[in-house]
Amino acid sequence: MNRYFAAITIGLAVLAAIAQMAAASGGLKRAEELFRHVDYVRARRELVADTAAMDAKSLDEAVLMRARLETDFASAEALYARASRSKDERIAARGRLDLVAMRYAAGDYRGALDLLTEKVSSGSREVGDEALFFAALCHRQLGDNARAAAEFGLVTHGPYAAWSALARAGIDAQGGRLTEAIAEYEALEKSGPNPVALFKLAECYETVGDRGRALERYRSLVERFPRSLEAARGNEKIQLLTQERAKAKDVRPAGGGESGGPRTGETQGATAGRGFTIQFGSFSTRANALAVSGKLEKILRGVRVESIEMDGRVWHRVRAGFYETREAAQTDLSRAQEQSGLGGAVIPLK
Repeated sequence: MNRYFAAITIGLAVLAAIAQMAAASGGLKRAEELFRHVDYVRARRELVADTAAMDAKSLDEAVLMRARLETDFASAEALYARASRSKDERIAARGRLDLVAMRYAAGDYRGALDLLTEKVSSGSREVGDEALFFAALCHRQLGDNARAAAEFGLVTHGPYAAWSALARAGIDAQGGRLTEAIAEYEALEKSGPNPVALFKLAECYETVGDRGRALERYRSLVERFPRSLEAARGNEKIQLLTQERAKAKDVRPAGGGESGGPRTGETQGATAGRGFTIQFGSFSTRANALAVSGKLEKILRGVRVESIEMDGRVWHRVRAGFYETREAAQTDLSRAQEQSGLGGAVIPLK
C-alpha cells in the first residue's frame, strides 16, 4: 500500500507544481497550456524552441517542466537536479521534491531521505508537508514504523493530511492495534470519501470478527466507488463473506439436537480456504485485459477485471467465477480453454 501512496503523491506533486508556475515567456505559457491538455510532445517542442528568449527564472521553470516530460529516468533525474540548484527557492524546492518522489518510486529510500535531509523550503507549508510525508513513507519502508507514525502525525493540513492519517491507521493495523486503527479509519470516512479507507476499515472489522459491519462497509464501498481499484476487491469480499454466512446456517444444529457439520470433507475444505476463482492472466494495459474478458463473458459467468497495485505498477487481472470446490473451477476452466483457446489457472481465494 505504501507504493499506492507514492503514486497518489507523485500525481499531487506534479499538479501542485504546474499550478504554481508563473510563466514569464510566451513559449513557457504555451507549453504549460499544452501540458494541461496532455499534449506532451508539442509541449516539449515549445519549451526547447523558446529557451533562448527566456530569462533565468523562466528557464529554470522550463527545465522543471521538461523533467516531467522526460521518459528516460537518468535524463529526468539530471533535469530535476538542475532545477534543484535554481536561485529561485520555490523552483529549487519543487525540483528537489520531485527528485525525492523519483527516488522513492524507484525503491531508493535511503537516497530519497538523503535528499530530504538537505534544505527543502520555499516558504510554503504545502512543500514542508510534502517533505514530511515522503520522509515518513521512506522510514516506513525501511522498517522504522514509530518514526514514520510520528512524522505522518505532523501532517494535519492540506492535500497530504488524509493520506498521512490513512498511513498512520495502516501502521496501527499492522501492529495489531485494531481498535485504534478502526477509530482512525472511521474518522477518515466521516471527514471525506476515501475508498482506500473504507476498504481497510471493512478489513479491520473482518479481522476482529465483526462480519456484519465488514459486509456493510464492503457494500458501501462498491456502491459509492464502483470504479475504484478497491471496488473489485470489495465485491470479492462480499461474495466470500456471504458464502460463509450461508454455510454457517447450513451447519447450525436444528431444534437443539446434535451438532450438524459439513456433509463432505470437500465442503469443509472449501469453507476453510474460502473457495476458488479462475485467473486468465494479469496485464499492464487495461485495454488488453478488457479484450480477454470480452471473449470470456460469452462462455463463463462472473467474469471481471480487477485492478491492483503491485511493486509500484498497476496490473489488471482477468478472473471469472467464485467456486466452492477446485473441481468445479477446473471444469469451467477446461470449457473456457476449449471454446476460447485462452489459458488460465485455478486460484484459491484467501
